[in-house]
Parts: sequence; structure tokens; C-alpha cells
Amino acid sequence: MFNPGPIHGFAKKFYAVGVNFHKTDTQHRSKYSITTAQISETYNQASPCLEHYLILSTCNRTEIYGFAPCEYVILSFLKSLSGATHEEIVANTYIKEGDEAIKHLLTVASGLDSQIPGDYEIIGQIRKAFQLSKKLGRSNGYIEKAVNQAILVSKTIKNSTAFSDGTVSVSYAVVQQVKKIMERESLRKICVVGLGKMGHNTLKYLLQHTPDATISLVNRDEKKLEEIASTNQLRALPFTSLIEAVADSEIVIIATGVAEPILHLNHVKGTPVKYIFDLAMPRNVGADVYGCEDITVYDVDQISTTVNDTLGKRLSEIPKVKAIVQSKAQEFFDWQERRKSRTTAPAAYEQFITQPHVITRSTHSHPRQFACFMADQCCDGKPDAAWLPMQAHSA
Repeated sequence: MFNPGPIHGFAKKFYAVGVNFHKTDTQHRSKYSITTAQISETYNQASPCLEHYLILSTCNRTEIYGFAPCEYVILSFLKSLSGATHEEIVANTYIKEGDEAIKHLLTVASGLDSQIPGDYEIIGQIRKAFQLSKKLGRSNGYIEKAVNQAILVSKTIKNSTAFSDGTVSVSYAVVQQVKKIMERESLRKICVVGLGKMGHNTLKYLLQHTPDATISLVNRDEKKLEEIASTNQLRALPFTSLIEAVADSEIVIIATGVAEPILHLNHVKGTPVKYIFDLAMPRNVGADVYGCEDITVYDVDQISTTVNDTLGKRLSEIPKVKAIVQSKAQEFFDWQERRKSRTTAPAAYEQFITQPHVITRSTHSHPRQFACFMADQCCDGKPDAAWLPMQAHSA
């Protein structure tokens, strides 16, 4: 059992420890992904070394922001949550400390650190992550102030730059085009063929932005097809029923990944189909369909032209965005200094402001004296000690 009492006599510092798309691909990054249910369960536990923290887990990153006596506490915590090996943690993670951790949070919130520059969804994910942390008692005033500053960064960028304008993913661009077609021509029946990454993302955006659409799904993997269709209450047809599905549609989105065309003119001639989006490379829609005057077909290059134009505009806004992040970070640092000067008895989690880092002490005091779960696992309180291999733990 951990000692439930506070840790006295040494400071905690604010850290950001995480894994993101810069250093890992989707396959490796998925190991670090943590569901909301898992995060909730984690928040219901605590260690004297890690009481106040925030977990942000998205498709592009998993990060822990929080107060700890040393970075190894949070590294070990991430290791236990993910099941990653010691070597994987060392190879894949990054560590930000103090002001750099705050600036990293603001940079993430700005969309500068997103896989798609200007991604506006990230701020909603940060807000939800904080709300869960606060609800389950793992936040504190400092973390709340930092998140509010991150939200302010996002709002300022949204209101004063074009960094988040337009569409910069093929899937999203397709759905925006479909939405315009539906509004202009009152078309409602859509068929999505293929539920890989591209097809699944397109479906996600369709469900968000075209609630009036009647959507049918076609996929080779029938188990995956049934799971997705059942979850979203959509009509599902096996790949062998492709012609039937197309014949009952007005807009068809092809997101398959085969070497040859799967949709030909005889499949669509005489049907209600008016528009086809061919998102495959190479094309999965036959040349005879592209040549049909009665049907408008968009290939991935045509859609990407719009995306690239938008991306270029966003990239030109980066200097403005960086200036906003720096300005808002400085506002936070100024607030921190004012708070330090006005507070005679800081809260335990704020003591890092006025006390030195435990690792830099000349005497090798360490949280092991206070029942830290890292007591036999990390640096032994020595500034030059290597991080030792660790056993999984819960905190």
C-alpha cells in the first residue's frame, strides 16, 4: 500500500511526457492509446508522487501533463498504462519540463503540432481531457489555468488568422463537397464502398456533417462491416452485393484499395447515381465511367488540389500562430511570477515554483523516503544516474 500522506521536504515540477506521430507510426502509437474508460479508472487511483495530472490520448498523441518529483515517475506511469517495454519508452517518448511543458501544451492547442497543421479538433480533445481529470479529482488550479490559456490560444488563432480555415484532409474535403451537392440537388442516398482508414474517416465526417443522408456500406471484411454498420445503425451489404448497393444510390464514394477498377459503366448506367468520388490510388472506377457525360466523377488528384491550396494558405500563417503562442505563453509565465510573489503559503503542488528540483539537490534525498511507487525503480536520487529497467506498477 502507498503512504496516503503528502510528500514533504522536496518539490514537484510540472511535466509533459508523451508519444506522438513525429516519432512513431500508427501501429506503434496505438500501443500507447488509452480509452476514456481506462483513463477514468486510472484517475480513481493515486500515488503520493503523482496526484494531479491530465491524460490526453488522441489518434496522433498520448500525453500526460502533471506534477511529479521527477520525470521518471511519469515515464514509469506511462509504461504501466501502455504495456510498452522499457526500450520502447526510451525510444519513443519526449519530456518537457516547467515552462517548456506549458509552451508545449499551448503549441499543441494551437494546431502547430498536429499531423495536419491547423487541426481545430485538438482543442476540443484537450477540453474534454481536462473536464474528465477535474471531475475525478486529478486536476488543480495550475492545470486549470494552463488549459484555459490553451483554449485562449486556440480562440485567438481562430479569430485572427486563417490557420484553421478550409479543408486539409481528402476525407473531409469529400464530405464538404457531398454536403454542397445534397443541399443543391436534394440528393440523399449515399453508398460508401470500403472501410479502411480513408473510408472510415469519410464515414465519420458524413455522420457528423450530413445527418439527413441515407448511408449504405459495402466492405469485403464482413465482420468489420457488421460492427461499423451496427454501431451506427446503417445498412450493410457484402462486397458481392456491390452492384445492388450502387443501383440504389445517388452518390457513391469508392474508398477501396485494389489494383484494378471495381466499378464500370454497366454497373451505374440507368441507375440514380449522379456523382462518384474515387478515392483510390490507382483508380478503382473504370475509365468508361469517367467518360460518361451523365455522371460526374472526382478522382483523388482533383480533390487533393483543393486540399493542397488550403494547406498552402495555412502554412503561410505559421509565423502569426507562433507569435500568438509565444505571447500567450509569456502571459502565463507573468501570471506565474505574480502568483509566486503574492503567495506566502503555496499549495503543495505549487512548491516547485520556489523550491529546487529534487534531482539537482546535493544530498540524495528521494521520494523513496515517502513510499513512492518509484522507490526502487528509477534514479535513486542521483543527478547522473541512468534510468533503470522497471517493473509494471499502478498509480
